[in-house]
Amino acid sequence: MEFFTSLRVDPLTRRAMLCAGLMMAHQVAGKSTRDAFFLTYYAPTDLAKMFVAGALASLALGWVFSRALSRFGPRRVVPGAFVLSALIQFGGWLLMNEAPRLVVVAMYLHIVAFGAVLLSGFWSLANELFDPAAAKKRFGRIAGAGTIGGILGGALTAGIPGKYALLMLAVYHLLTAVGMVALRSEPGAVRPPEAASVPAREVFRRAPYLKYLAALVLLGTASAAIIDIIFKMSAKEVFSQEGLLRFFAIYNTTAQLLSSAVQTFLTRPALTKFGIGRTVASLPVSVALGGLFGMSYPAFPSYLFIRGTEQVLRGSLFRSAYELFYTPVPPAEKRSAKTLIDVSCDRLGDAAGGGIVQLFLWFGSEHIGSGVLGATVALATVGVWIALRLDKVYEKILEHSLVNRADELDLSDINDPNVLSDVLRTRPVRVAVPARRTEPPPPAPGVYEDAVFQDLRALRSGDVTRVRAQLAKMPPIDKLAAPQVIRLLAWNEVSERVREVLMEVRESLLGQMVDSLLDTEEDFAIRRRIPRILAYCEGRRAAIGLLEALEDQRFEVRFQCSRALDVLHLRQPDLKIPEQRIYAVLDKELSVSRAIWQSRRLLDQRESNDNYAFLDEHLRERADQSLEHIFSLLALILPREPLKIAFRALHTDDRLLRGLGREYLDSTLPVSIRRKLWEVVDAAPAEGHKATPEQILEKLNLSSESLLLKIQERGIGAEDDGKTH
Repeated sequence: MEFFTSLRVDPLTRRAMLCAGLMMAHQVAGKSTRDAFFLTYYAPTDLAKMFVAGALASLALGWVFSRALSRFGPRRVVPGAFVLSALIQFGGWLLMNEAPRLVVVAMYLHIVAFGAVLLSGFWSLANELFDPAAAKKRFGRIAGAGTIGGILGGALTAGIPGKYALLMLAVYHLLTAVGMVALRSEPGAVRPPEAASVPAREVFRRAPYLKYLAALVLLGTASAAIIDIIFKMSAKEVFSQEGLLRFFAIYNTTAQLLSSAVQTFLTRPALTKFGIGRTVASLPVSVALGGLFGMSYPAFPSYLFIRGTEQVLRGSLFRSAYELFYTPVPPAEKRSAKTLIDVSCDRLGDAAGGGIVQLFLWFGSEHIGSGVLGATVALATVGVWIALRLDKVYEKILEHSLVNRADELDLSDINDPNVLSDVLRTRPVRVAVPARRTEPPPPAPGVYEDAVFQDLRALRSGDVTRVRAQLAKMPPIDKLAAPQVIRLLAWNEVSERVREVLMEVRESLLGQMVDSLLDTEEDFAIRRRIPRILAYCEGRRAAIGLLEALEDQRFEVRFQCSRALDVLHLRQPDLKIPEQRIYAVLDKELSVSRAIWQSRRLLDQRESNDNYAFLDEHLRERADQSLEHIFSLLALILPREPLKIAFRALHTDDRLLRGLGREYLDSTLPVSIRRKLWEVVDAAPAEGHKATPEQILEKLNLSSESLLLKIQERGIGAEDDGKTH
C-alpha cells in the first residue's frame, strides 16, 4: 500500500511530514519524561506552581522568539532554535546525577517553554512554505505524520531508563533541526518576499479578527491546564513512583494513536462538511461535556477520560483546522501574530488554569475536583461561542489578505474550490487567462534581473514566436522555470516543442510531471499529454504515477496512461505490475453502458511514429478506443502476442475469426471480467467445442495473416461510412 500511496505526497510535503513526526515524537516523549521526573522528586500540589512558572518562562521566550521571527523569518530562526533545544537537553543529561532536582525543574520549564515555541515555529515555517489551497490539502497529512511520530516517541519512552530519556529527547530535536534545514531549501516551497517587521500591536489593529483566535487559544489552554493538573494529581495517588514514567508513556502513546485515527478518518470529512469553525468547536464542546461528566463522577477514570478526549481532539481536529486560519495572513503579520497567539496566549492560559487550581488549594476546598471542573465548563462554553464565529473570521482574514495582495493575485492558481469560493465572496477579482497574460513591465534602469526571471517572462508572454524562441534555447531548464514549461503542454501551438524539451530532461522533472498528472485541478490538456513523456522515464517511479492516474475521471487520461504503461513494460519487461490492481481497474472500466463505451473519442491525434503494439497502419485510426484501452491493461499482466491477435480478431466482420478471438479470451480472463467485457463489446459468441488455450492460440497464430487482410478490407468500408466500430 505504501508503494502506491507515497506518490500522492509531493517531496515538500514528505519532508514536512518527517519533521512533524520527529517533533511530535519529542513532544510526547518529553511530556512523559517531564511529568514522571517531576512527580518523582516533588509533591503533586507543586504542579500548579510549575504551570504558572512555565507560563512565565514561555511568555519571556515567546517574546524573544516573536521578535526573532519578525526580524529574520522562520527559515533562519526555527532550525537554530531546535539545535539550541537539543544542546540544553544534552546538558541536562550530563548533569542529572549531580543535581537531579535542579535538572528536573530546568527540564520541566524547558519542555513547557521551548515546546510551545518550537511547535509554533514549525507551523509558522509550514504556513510560509504552502499557499492556502495547498495547505488545506496537505496540513491534515502533516499533522497525521506528527501524530504517528508521537506514537513511536511515546512507545520508545516506555522502555528507556529514566536518565537516558533526556539523551533521546536531545537526539529528536537535533534530527528535527537537520530536517528543517532541508525543508526550507526544498525547490517546491513557496518563496514569500522578504517582509518588513510589523509590531504585534499594529498587527491586531490592522486585523482585529485575530483577537478571536487569541481568546480561543487562551480559554482552551486554561481549560486544558485545569484538567491536566487534576488528572496528574489523581495519577500520583494511583501509581507508584516507579510506574509513573511507564504510565505516562503508555497514556501519551495511546492518546497519539487515537489522534492518528481521528486525523485519518474524520479530519478531512469534518472540514469539508462542517467548515473550519465548527471543526474547531469540537474541542471546547468536548471539554464542556467532559467537565459536566467529571463533576458527577469525580474519580481517576473520569479524569483520565476527560483529559484523553481533550488531548486527542486537540492533536487532530482542532490542530488541523486552527492552522488553516493563518495560511492567508501576510507573512509580516503572521510572524508577529502567530507566535504571540500560539505561545503567549497559550502560556497565559496555562498560568490562568494553574492559578485557578492554586486558588482552590489555598482555600483548602474539600471539593476541589468539582469546583475547578465547574470553572472548566464555564471557560469551555465561552470557547464554543467564539469557535462558532470563526467561519466569518476566516472570510475576514481572506478579505484582509486580498486587499493587501490584490495586484499579485491570480485566481487561476487557486485549485481548492472551498478557498476559491471564499475568495470570490470577499473580493471580485478577475481570473487571468494564461494565453493572454499581460506581460509585466520591464525592470527599471539599473535594476538587476536574473536569467531565470528573463526566461519566465518569455515563457509567460503569450507570444507564440517569443515562446518558441525561448523553448529553442532549452534544455537545460531551471527548476523555477520547470512548472511553467510543463504548463505550456496545454498550448497546442507549442506543445510539440515543449514535449521535446521535457523528453530531454524527463528524469530530473519526473516528480513534477507526476504531480501535475495526478492533480485533478490541472489543465486536462496537460494531464493527457504527460503520460507520453512518462512512458520513457525510469520505470518504477513512472509506473507508480501512471497506475495512480488510471483512477482519473477523464477517459483520455486513463487511455494515455495505459498506453504509457504498455510502452514501459515493453522497454522494461522485468517491471512488476500488480495483477490485482489491474483487474480492479478493468472491472471499473467495464462497468459502463454500451452507449458510453462506444462514444469515447480522443482529442489528441495519434502521432505518425506511434508504433503501438496492437495497431497497424490499417487499424490505427479505426480501432475501438475503449477496447484498445482494455487490451493495453491486459497486456501488462497477460501474454502480449496472443492478445494482439485477439484484439485484431475483434475488429473484423468475420464471425469465425471474432468467435475465435473471443474463445481465447474466454479461456484466459477471469469470469467477472469476461462477462462484463462481452456486455459492452458486440462480439460473436464462441463457436461449438471446448478447446484448450494452447489449441486456440495455435488457431489464432495460423489466422494472423487472414486477420490483417480482413482488417484491410474492412477499412475501406469503414472509411466510406465514417463509423468506428
